[in-house]
Amino acid sequence: MARPKRVLFFTNSDFGQANVVLATAHALIHNAPGIEIHVASFGALETAVKKTSDYALETAPQSNAKTPITFHRLDGVSWGPATFRPGVGIDEANNRTPNLINSAKTIFLIPSIMLPWHPDEFTFIYHQSSSILSSVNPSLTIIEPLFTPGLTLLNHLSLPWLVLAPNTLKDFALPFQPHLSMLWKYPMTCSALPFPLPLHLVPYNILLSLVALAALLLNPRPRALTTHLRKISPSLTLLTASELGVLKPPPPNLRILISIAPDLDYPLANVPRHLTPCGPIVRAVRPADDAMKAWLAQAPTVYVNLGTHLKATIPEAMGMARALREVVERSEAIGHGRLQVLWKVGRAGGWERDVFEGGWGDVVQALGEYGRVTDWVEAEPKAVLESGRVVCSVNHGGANSFYEALCAGVPQVLLPPWSDCYDFGNRVEMLGVGVWANKKAMPRWSQGELAAALGEVLFGPRAKEMAERASELARRHPEDAGREVAARGIMRILEHDEPKRT
Repeated sequence: MARPKRVLFFTNSDFGQANVVLATAHALIHNAPGIEIHVASFGALETAVKKTSDYALETAPQSNAKTPITFHRLDGVSWGPATFRPGVGIDEANNRTPNLINSAKTIFLIPSIMLPWHPDEFTFIYHQSSSILSSVNPSLTIIEPLFTPGLTLLNHLSLPWLVLAPNTLKDFALPFQPHLSMLWKYPMTCSALPFPLPLHLVPYNILLSLVALAALLLNPRPRALTTHLRKISPSLTLLTASELGVLKPPPPNLRILISIAPDLDYPLANVPRHLTPCGPIVRAVRPADDAMKAWLAQAPTVYVNLGTHLKATIPEAMGMARALREVVERSEAIGHGRLQVLWKVGRAGGWERDVFEGGWGDVVQALGEYGRVTDWVEAEPKAVLESGRVVCSVNHGGANSFYEALCAGVPQVLLPPWSDCYDFGNRVEMLGVGVWANKKAMPRWSQGELAAALGEVLFGPRAKEMAERASELARRHPEDAGREVAARGIMRILEHDEPKRT
């Protein structure tokens, strides 16, 4: 009797990385009955895996075998929390205003950000991953690109594996572009430079690209870990996301499934064959509950959610509250109609959930009766966006936030605070679906600049055009399409590339 086909996903527990895994696992349950699905990650993801499994099984065709996802818990620290520890530098980098010196400093940290674990932590996660891999004995192993212990393990073994990435084509394809155009045509990550690059900024971009090369060669963290890994095996070679096309070409014959479509990215002359652009890979989520639907039904809604990691100070939040109020009042004054605001706020410092006192009470009062300020929204962001009541998404330009709004047909106001988020600031304007709203105030925002951007998207001369363009892209990229493409690609590999084990 043939053994069942098994798929094993390795992922960090940070949703920015894990969402593509959860989305694709959902699609596999719907499209590949009989395939066992295993997810290995840190404990913080276990609840989300169970919710994904339960919802996928509830909504799967009746004919499908009802096999839940099996979760394998890893001990240790996930990539995201590890990057915010002293010695990595991401917290400091995220608060730098982009300019030549500051961007160069941040770019030089990229190898450390890709590799935030101490050597003993890394090898501990590596050995756990190896044990899970041996126990599950998968037909195919799938990994997201920032789970570096797993990348290193899979690159070392003669087993079939592929990468499932929440990243963009630009992130992986630049080394393959002709005429060294990665140096002069495309804004360097962390640069916050515009696209197309004006001629006078080309030397600036080339210099930052050379800094990235120097970082790859000179950063001591990869060298120290490589020395540590050679104690496990002399042939063991460290593999990070930088060696998947970010700064260097990937290993031969490695397939990479990417969460973007070519028409949503910077124009590229060459998309290498090992890259499969799936379109936006977004999670299937339960609809918002009746209470949230009823609240959203009161008026067209501006939805503000700047992600998990961006934490506002009281003065920053006050500037946003005043900008939001200014725009809502202006909407009524010019006869555009009543608007309301749903603002999931991330607050710097330790605060009891939904207790807004002192300066935070002033922030809530500044917005007043025009909206709701909360630390937590029970409904998933995607469920709010898909309610049909959101007329503008104010987000930080993270890939998941950008794609969820795009697939819901909602115009966007972006406030990118760091690294690759700046690229989505360019994309939102390049695609004609919104405005990059903090070009002057990066890495945060100002009341005037934000209010102007909100007005432009909601009732400015191009507002109707942006809304129509957002609807057009949503029709072109339905919310389930990307995860279905990824699942079908995995199923084809399972059907035609049965592993040759050594």
